Amino acid sequence: MEKNCIISYGAKTIEEVLSAIKVNNPGFMIFFYGAGNDYKKIEEKIKPLHVPFIGCMDAGRLVSGEYLLDETTVVGMSISKEIISMIVIDTVDLSPSRSRDDIRAESRMKFQEAAQRIHIDLNNPDMEKDVAINLAFGLNSATPFLEGQSEAGLMLQTIGGSSGGKTDFIETNVISSSGSGHVGAFAMIHLNDPYKFIMDRVSSFTSYEEKTLKVTKLADPRHILELNGKPATNAYCEALGIPLSELTPEIFANNTLGIDPGDGERLITSIMKKDDKTGLLTYNDVIPGTQFKLYRTISQYDERSRSISDVLKNKKVVGYISFDCILCYIARNSLNEVKEIAAMYEKLLPGIPKIGFGTFSENICGANINQTETYLAIIKG
Repeated sequence: MEKNCIISYGAKTIEEVLSAIKVNNPGFMIFFYGAGNDYKKIEEKIKPLHVPFIGCMDAGRLVSGEYLLDETTVVGMSISKEIISMIVIDTVDLSPSRSRDDIRAESRMKFQEAAQRIHIDLNNPDMEKDVAINLAFGLNSATPFLEGQSEAGLMLQTIGGSSGGKTDFIETNVISSSGSGHVGAFAMIHLNDPYKFIMDRVSSFTSYEEKTLKVTKLADPRHILELNGKPATNAYCEALGIPLSELTPEIFANNTLGIDPGDGERLITSIMKKDDKTGLLTYNDVIPGTQFKLYRTISQYDERSRSISDVLKNKKVVGYISFDCILCYIARNSLNEVKEIAAMYEKLLPGIPKIGFGTFSENICGANINQTETYLAIIKG
């Protein structure tokens, strides 16, 4: 029965997708679409259904057992009211002209108001049925948006990503039933019995031994001017032993910055691109004085399959949503793993509705992270 309560589908047009997923009394919908689509037209087709929804542009989308890496297709997932008990969709203005303090304050206020509307205690440490899914405008930092949510309440689990697109970083607006454009949209959800949420994250890297890069000068939190007291591009290339002429999206995807806090975790800060001089632009915020290690990507297959198998072992999964970094897509392609990893999801979750998108950054429980898959599974029991 559950497979009819959650439906995922991909097609060349939003009309085809809606025809497939708007059955069985949907209580929530989520959409991802390629850069060749007009987000306003997609939004206009969804709104007449009067179903709460969020969606955004991406760099590639997962549905069933394949990745759609073109710029035209759309994927969607609907979750029925049999599973969704209560939901609030709201947006925060993330326009680049706004101050971080203003974004943080609006995010905190709207998150608190949403929780009150559906009677969620944001300080309750036991919330297996409550979650917020975030989609953020991709060319502005998601950090103050997430910080506002954390200030409202640390106990509610949150997950999501920043709207992706192509590596030319065109504007990647977000859509929702509560507004669209340069926004951060969130869906705060409470599930009916006997359904629950599980989430986790996984990244696939190994460190270059004894190669460190210290942030010695910033233009702003996402614009590094100097590393180790040298122009950022020079220091990065020296650490890799490559000439400046070889800096490409593939190099950035396969060689990234990170922090090892000593507990087995890796906090990744990925490089978006170089500026028009000798600086580097990052996907998330950087603090002056940060001592980064240099990591290189490895096969994603083993770590992803192990993580999903461990977390979801002996659980009845009824739906799976993946937030997967655009750089993971690029790295997968360079390692010739695109089809293999898409097939892995179908092998581990056979017949389970799945959907995912390639993000500009991922977020989980208030942290804005990079080059990671964060995922949300709905389970029964």
